[in-house]
Amino acid sequence: MIFYCGKIRKERADVTLQTGESPSNAKIIWTFGAENPNMLLATIKKREVKSDYDESFRDRLQLNSQTGALTITQLSVLDSGIYKWQAISSLGTPSITVRSSFNTKSCSSVTVECSVHNSQDLVLSWYRVEERLTNISSPDLSSKLYLALEIESHERGSYSCIAENPVEKKMTKLSGEDTTMKIDWCQTESTVRLVISTVFGMALIILVVDHIRLRR
Repeated sequence: MIFYCGKIRKERADVTLQTGESPSNAKIIWTFGAENPNMLLATIKKREVKSDYDESFRDRLQLNSQTGALTITQLSVLDSGIYKWQAISSLGTPSITVRSSFNTKSCSSVTVECSVHNSQDLVLSWYRVEERLTNISSPDLSSKLYLALEIESHERGSYSCIAENPVEKKMTKLSGEDTTMKIDWCQTESTVRLVISTVFGMALIILVVDHIRLRR
């Protein structure tokens, strides 16, 4: 939910910018800019107000934790611009699924998939330690976001899936045991298949030899 607010006031006056309705669990964001409102001014998260993001507005912002209304005191010409209010729904916690081995012949990798319910300005990412490997976002808020990642056996390490928007971040870590078990299971399965194939081949050879002997 986004609203752009416009007011005309004299210098040194105060102004209060009202908001629209928002979900009870939403995070409130106020941003500002002379032409593009991309500078963060104030936020409300779980009734906790933070309004010290920009030095030029320090001690001049009052944010109502109940309604989200923003009051600016001691206006100056430099305060002229566009003010934007956003209500962003709370994030869900991403879930991770470890799928069967991607390369069943060599058992060299597994595929992991992260999913989360989509919401406004949400970005879903895979990280290895602090390095972002891949990410996805979508304007379609009616569906889930899915992000797959292939992990080679030699790339085992600390992986995490992170869902984040401008005011919140939630992370789910990938257990190293999950990927190890999948690769080990694949290797065990391949070994079993090899043993069965060998035994079957030997049995077939014995049958052929016995058949030749009987014909003689």
